[in-house]
Amino acid sequence: MTAVTLAIAVVIFLRYRALLFVTFDPEVAEVSGVNVARTDALLMLMLAVSILVTMKVIGVVLIAAMLVIPPVVARMLTNSFSRMLWLSVVIGAVCGFTGMYLSYHLDVSSGATIVLAGGTLFGVVFAATGPRGLRRAAGLDDHARAVSLANEPIEA
Repeated sequence: MTAVTLAIAVVIFLRYRALLFVTFDPEVAEVSGVNVARTDALLMLMLAVSILVTMKVIGVVLIAAMLVIPPVVARMLTNSFSRMLWLSVVIGAVCGFTGMYLSYHLDVSSGATIVLAGGTLFGVVFAATGPRGLRRAAGLDDHARAVSLANEPIEA
């Protein structure tokens, strides 16, 4: 698991700009010379390897929650892609450590407890950010800003 984590961290470090470009604007990335298909395949490979390595420890259904909750919470807190990457790693680690600690002391399943810790954190962040955080997570803030700018009258 450590080897896979380090390998993925190296790939993200080396391919950061291409991953960022393809994630947010694949059409412009392709026109700019980024091989979108290869970058997408690399991203899917990293995701598949992560799932395979953690499947025995966590279980298939809980893996999906553990892969989705930290980035969504991070996105609710920031608009910066690089901050979102680091914040989602920290959130995932905190949820993992909290869930493992609680599962040990409560003598319950570790995977489910980790996901419950993540779900609780999501609830806290949602209560703090409200609908604004969900709009940010869905990318609707940027869309709404662009629409409002487009609808402003042009002064001569």
